[in-house]
Amino acid sequence: MSRHSSGIVACSLGAWLLASIPPAGAASAVLDVKLGAGATDRVLLLQPDTPPTAALLMLPGGNGVVGISSSGDIAVTGNFLVRTRDAWVKQGFAVAIPDTPSNHANALFGVRLTPEYADALRRILDAVRAKTNAPVWLVGTSQGTNAGVNAASRLPAGELAGLVLTSSVTEPGSSPELRETVFGANLAAISVPTLIAYNTDDKCALTPVGNVARLKMALTKAPRVEVLSFSGGLPPKSKPCEAMSAHGFYGIEPEVVTRISQWIKGS
Repeated sequence: MSRHSSGIVACSLGAWLLASIPPAGAASAVLDVKLGAGATDRVLLLQPDTPPTAALLMLPGGNGVVGISSSGDIAVTGNFLVRTRDAWVKQGFAVAIPDTPSNHANALFGVRLTPEYADALRRILDAVRAKTNAPVWLVGTSQGTNAGVNAASRLPAGELAGLVLTSSVTEPGSSPELRETVFGANLAAISVPTLIAYNTDDKCALTPVGNVARLKMALTKAPRVEVLSFSGGLPPKSKPCEAMSAHGFYGIEPEVVTRISQWIKGS
């Protein structure tokens, strides 16, 4: 799957190891955000040592479980957005990673496209903005893109600065928990700058690269919609729809973080 030479792979891996080192002066906090119906959601908030350019509310894929402890430790670290968290902080962003809400602690399957979960993200977004005093972007990957488009389509005008979709789920899976796709949201209601990023080597059946153009065309109200494509990486260490593969930009994380960061800063 990788088309890089061994020298380029070594360079990419070395850059990634450097990017993984927590930024000097970065601060972390754990927020327990009150949601509706008595539920709560734990959020890990990381901030750079200077005022952040923006705050990125990260929406991981899979079942959504991150396993954030009261001290800020993370149990499930493999997801693309979770494992690159320090690299985004080094770009000057605050990074907020929510766990699953207390009333959906085991999984977010079947929840991400609901009004309830959009409201949960609104409350988390408000808490993050209050702590960072920065415009907030939603950044979703894989199943997290369903949550991103749902919230972006429902949030009041002015609440959200922008949206980033990586490895977007555009085809349903065969099992009941994988029926949600981004097309289940009202994409025509999204009115913020939106970036679609994907890996041309992604072999996940839920995120076919051929659907990227269809997704872009559906975002008719967004003032700016652009697509970033990536390719290559390291040989996969997981199944095609899991994070340590081209689906999760495995081996090209520094390039992906840098180019998406540049796009956000230019919006």
